[in-house]
Amino acid sequence: MNTADAAELWAEHQVTMLAEGVQDWTVPPYGSLAWSQLPPDDPRRFAAVVEAAEHARRQAAEEERLEQLADDDPAAWYAEVTAGANDEARRLAGRLARMRTLSELEAVRTHRPPHQLRATPGWPPVAIPGQPGRYLHPASYAAAA
Repeated sequence: MNTADAAELWAEHQVTMLAEGVQDWTVPPYGSLAWSQLPPDDPRRFAAVVEAAEHARRQAAEEERLEQLADDDPAAWYAEVTAGANDEARRLAGRLARMRTLSELEAVRTHRPPHQLRATPGWPPVAIPGQPGRYLHPASYAAAA
């Protein structure tokens, strides 16, 4: 058993002993408003301090491990610290691939001149938009009329 395991077991033992026989055992985070409103002799105050100390110890151990990894194997360190970003990039890649590019969006936004309506011989007359009751007839039909 190493020192870290011993510290973790001691912290768990302390919190377990404090919780023994207590009905409502919700430990507020150390330094929070709920923690400061507990009575000074409430065992949950000490339990919160122990939990905060254990959290800080684990955080420091993880930082030390990463620093050692960076010194020993920079490629492994880089792969580990960027793994979350790589997972997120893989998750977004499909969505990004389906999105239109800026040039595609600009091409859609460009103003095009209005379509010139033409009546085709052999087809019925074409209704003129915005002018109810007016129709565009093929030139040969209009000339004959």
